[in-house]
Amino acid sequence: MVAVGLARFAVNRRVAVSMIALAFIVLGIFAIPRLPVALLPSFSPPVITVTVNYPNVGPYQIESLVTRPIENAVSRVNGIEMINSTSEQGQSQVRATFHYGTNLDTAAVDVQQQIDRIRNQLPNDPTLQQPQIFKFDANSLPVIRGYVTDPNYSLRDLGSLFTNQIADEFSAVNGVAQVSIGVDQQRAVMVEPDANLLAANGLSLDQLVTRIGQENVNLPAGIIRVGTNEYQVRTNALFKNAAQIGEIVVATKNGVPIYLHDVASVKDAIEEQRSFERLDGKPALGITINAQPDANIVATAAGIYGKIAQLEKRYPGMHIGIVFGQRTFILQAVNALEHTAIYGAILAVLVIFLFLHSWRSTLVVAISLPISVLGTLFGAYVFGYSLNVMTLGGLALAVGLIVDDAIVVIENIARHRAMSKDAKTASIDATGEILTAVIASSITVITVFVPLVLIPGLQGLIFTPFAVMVMVAVALSLLVAVTTVPMLSSLAGNDIAAHGDGAPGNGAVNGARNGKVSRDPFKRFAARFETQYARFERTYRSLLAHAVDRPRLVAGIALLLVIATVGIVKLGLIPTETFPPSNSRYVRFFLRTPNGTALAITNAEVQKIEKAMLRDPRVQNVGIIVGTQGLFNALPVTNQATLSVTLKSNIVGDAAAAYVAQWQKKLEKIPGLLSFGHTVDIVSNIISRGQSDLDIQIYGPSFTKLYSIAKDQVLPAVEKIRGISRPDLGITATQPELDVNIKRTTAARLGVSTADISQTIDTATAGSIASYLQIDGTQYPIVVQLPPSQRRSEASIAMLGVPLAATSSALSQSVTPSAPLTQTTLPTMPLGELANLTFGVGPSEITRQNKQREMDVTATLLNAPLGQVVDEATAAMSRITLPPGYSWQFGQSVTDQANTFASLGLIVALAILLVYMLLAAQFESLLHPLVIMLSVPLASIGVVLALLLTHRSFGLTAFIGVLMLVGIVVKNAILVVEFTNRLRARGLSAREAVLQAAPLRLRPIVMTTLATVGGMLPIAIGIEQGSQTQAPLGTVVIGGLLVSTTLSLLVIPTLYLWAATNIEPRMHRRAGGAIVVPPSAEHEPAGV
Repeated sequence: MVAVGLARFAVNRRVAVSMIALAFIVLGIFAIPRLPVALLPSFSPPVITVTVNYPNVGPYQIESLVTRPIENAVSRVNGIEMINSTSEQGQSQVRATFHYGTNLDTAAVDVQQQIDRIRNQLPNDPTLQQPQIFKFDANSLPVIRGYVTDPNYSLRDLGSLFTNQIADEFSAVNGVAQVSIGVDQQRAVMVEPDANLLAANGLSLDQLVTRIGQENVNLPAGIIRVGTNEYQVRTNALFKNAAQIGEIVVATKNGVPIYLHDVASVKDAIEEQRSFERLDGKPALGITINAQPDANIVATAAGIYGKIAQLEKRYPGMHIGIVFGQRTFILQAVNALEHTAIYGAILAVLVIFLFLHSWRSTLVVAISLPISVLGTLFGAYVFGYSLNVMTLGGLALAVGLIVDDAIVVIENIARHRAMSKDAKTASIDATGEILTAVIASSITVITVFVPLVLIPGLQGLIFTPFAVMVMVAVALSLLVAVTTVPMLSSLAGNDIAAHGDGAPGNGAVNGARNGKVSRDPFKRFAARFETQYARFERTYRSLLAHAVDRPRLVAGIALLLVIATVGIVKLGLIPTETFPPSNSRYVRFFLRTPNGTALAITNAEVQKIEKAMLRDPRVQNVGIIVGTQGLFNALPVTNQATLSVTLKSNIVGDAAAAYVAQWQKKLEKIPGLLSFGHTVDIVSNIISRGQSDLDIQIYGPSFTKLYSIAKDQVLPAVEKIRGISRPDLGITATQPELDVNIKRTTAARLGVSTADISQTIDTATAGSIASYLQIDGTQYPIVVQLPPSQRRSEASIAMLGVPLAATSSALSQSVTPSAPLTQTTLPTMPLGELANLTFGVGPSEITRQNKQREMDVTATLLNAPLGQVVDEATAAMSRITLPPGYSWQFGQSVTDQANTFASLGLIVALAILLVYMLLAAQFESLLHPLVIMLSVPLASIGVVLALLLTHRSFGLTAFIGVLMLVGIVVKNAILVVEFTNRLRARGLSAREAVLQAAPLRLRPIVMTTLATVGGMLPIAIGIEQGSQTQAPLGTVVIGGLLVSTTLSLLVIPTLYLWAATNIEPRMHRRAGGAIVVPPSAEHEPAGV
């Protein structure tokens, strides 16, 4: 009675039902412009990084003096999953990865407290800088990365313009957090002392730095009163140009002043160029813009692009070329999914029209789409979601499901109309009759997505919005199907298509039966369609009649197909990967010349490659940065470069991968050059947490031994793996270095500290900023540094003077007009007397994981799935014998895939269990739900077959497709079993009920299946750029649904009858009672 009551309410309270439907539409329209647009759901990887700078200290010393104490301190903080560290020249970096759900603000405070406790364990050295703590955010990926060119400005002046003015304009754009300008040519006053002249005059670099700072002052000097006026006194002795700086007196010798220009070259020029950046071969300024954590990336990017347009209009000749932009990825993905949803909706509606032959009936069903979709978008607004790949992906995939319930209801109404009922009565009776099955099937779909929110870690944060969107859409579609659809059907009168036993009751078909052929082409098509469908139904009835009499044969065939499917999977014929790559036209190449190669030599080699790439017709632009390790927040390395290539809009996906492969082969032929190329895929990069696709980690105590194993054994083995880029160590044991071995006894006797020696070397090689030259409100550094030729000379460095004890105080006390500087107050000692200087080689960096030294052999996937590569890598590593104390394991990407697949396997199992429990409660039976659940293994046959035929991999999105299939295929089985129970409750035998119920439910099953397939087809094809990540999901659903539906139409009725004949009687005899009428069959509507 409840079912009939709800149907009667929907039909009799038309205004109320209309207002509810209209409310969802209005709220959805309200929500759309207020939903932010992003690539992925908002999340922050729980990573805290501790960075400590210790200038002029090598990797070994950094590791022992700084990295290890900080590792020990950080490891005491609760919630840490993994600790990684890198010790390199002058810097220690410890990266702590916490479990997802950890409060990073609290964790950062805990890390700070632990570091404060071990400060006394760190070196007592003034050159050791304070530890800096950073919280990593996924949004730290830049909104854009570009290059600026302008023939009207020198690179130096362009850098000044952007640094001092334009950067602030970009910072003012709503949502921008940081603007970084890569200035290759930074204006500065370069003071380059001659080491020989310094030694001849007994001067040190420290004295020059101090004197420049003392002479460049602008200090308050009190107040004077003249009459009734009061004046502030200021000592203004700021330098006005480079010539003034050269005129300062740094010392006196025999009463003769020694000017700065006597011992050093002083010129207004640029700092030593430590990197080169170019766009399409032209010197350029690099610009990187990051967004605030909660910013709308698309809106922020739009503001940035608007500012770029203003600048290019304001400065004729200026061009800002973008070589990396999140906005492009986001809009492509979002637009692709929007279009995919629209295409799917159109196909689903066409399928409905094909079966109903009535635009009015089709329109009744189609109305459920905007109501459910707009209502779901309002739900996204309420939950605080953005429009992203996951939320829109869930909505696009739900399109095929949204119309399912409406199809079942409208088809049953049409069947009741064929019984000569009026529109109102037919709508009430048909909806009440089918309501239980519709509710059960929809709740089943919702149930399978509930466990998805239980996935731990990053995958759970990403896929929870996907699951919620599908659940909300299906719930709303159920509400619309049982209220709006019967209400509209009751209003449609005789325009609702009526049919009986699969044949429409319209004039076209009746005319065909009477030998009359309609002149209306549409009616002729409908008649032919119904004729063919009637033939199809008769064939199905015949096959079903034979099948139910041969349950062992049917079950045997189904079992063999399932076993064959398992065999295909076990043989590894279905490749696996964590996340499918998306089509991208952005490509990146990392280049490396031999260690120690000068920046100019590396730049010259890169220029040759750059010119060749620009001649490639597939290339739109090429951005180059030479002299850094990586692209974003990179450290200076003279032998490395990054090429960012933007391909033309039609070169995406496989074409982009082919481009990378072709150029990789060309680059590998260049002697002494290592190259690593790959397409840029933001989604995969974020999900993999920026880790390499393939990472083989080797652990052991000795760096030298680790390097030998990695270079001589692992690297050659990995090079033979198919479908990957050239593997890379990333670390070298032959980095040129200057070893300074301090004579501690001599230094201590003379009162010279390690810090004094370190500071002298740092000023000589890296340069020290002594003060600033202010021109027109802009400050330019005054840098003291040896000239390039002497920086590379051991003899020049050895003759540098190191200030002895009290030198600084003596210098400061002697700077008075009455007491000019004298040489006797400035004692120094040549560096060569205080330390032994030797050139050698050493490690470029030392990496550790969880307090163990480790070394990585990494590679990027080109055209092979991760699962296949991992299998080959495992086989290759099994042939390598490691010495005692050394081990290996795969890195984070492979581990994440294994953990994710294990979690998802449990999620699917949990979903199946929950669905069974739900059905058992619904049917008040343990047996019938078991028969229904047999449709799930039948779907696996289609899943494997579809992936095999389309050559697609099984990954996260395909797993979600399997989860969805559990709910969809069960829906079809529910329709058959529930209606069979109703017929048995009316007195039919089990056999009679099966042979009547299955054919009567054939039409809605076929309609819902084809509508769902139509909705999924655009997703599976992945024709639009940006939609490829969801393609495996659509492929899995289509394959599994088609095969499961085909087989279930025979297998489910056959096994139901077998169970009813052989198992039910025994179960009821044991229970001591008769067969109970299922609750769903009680209180049938009149006339059913």
